[in-house]
Amino acid sequence: MQPVNIGMLIGAARKVPVILGGGTQMAPIMAAAVKLDPSILGNFMEGTTRWLLADPNSDLVKLVGSISPEIPIVNINMDYSESPYEGLQAYEWGYIKEGVGCGASAVAAVISSAGKIDCGALLDEVHSIYKAIINVD
Repeated sequence: MQPVNIGMLIGAARKVPVILGGGTQMAPIMAAAVKLDPSILGNFMEGTTRWLLADPNSDLVKLVGSISPEIPIVNINMDYSESPYEGLQAYEWGYIKEGVGCGASAVAAVISSAGKIDCGALLDEVHSIYKAIINVD
């Protein structure tokens, strides 16, 4: 899987800006891609959540910085502390750090909408989907 991801990052970043999602799991992908093609630096970023950045068991900033200080880390500042759903509040308690690329997806939504989509809009949509998943009226 990693060789495919490395190739996809290099191929895409040569042509368009890329947002990587996956937190610390993307570090080896970025490291190998930059080693193989340093010209892609400046055309990709890591998108994540504040929960992952605040995780006391990892240091994404240091990890990515060790690859290159030119790799930006952009995070979305979602806040589930006042969510009506305890399952989402668990993010705030430190039980959940990431949501399968939710940070990168949220960053991409904000950027691609030129800010028309914001944390409030994302939170409303997350609540709507979460409610449907847990089947609560």
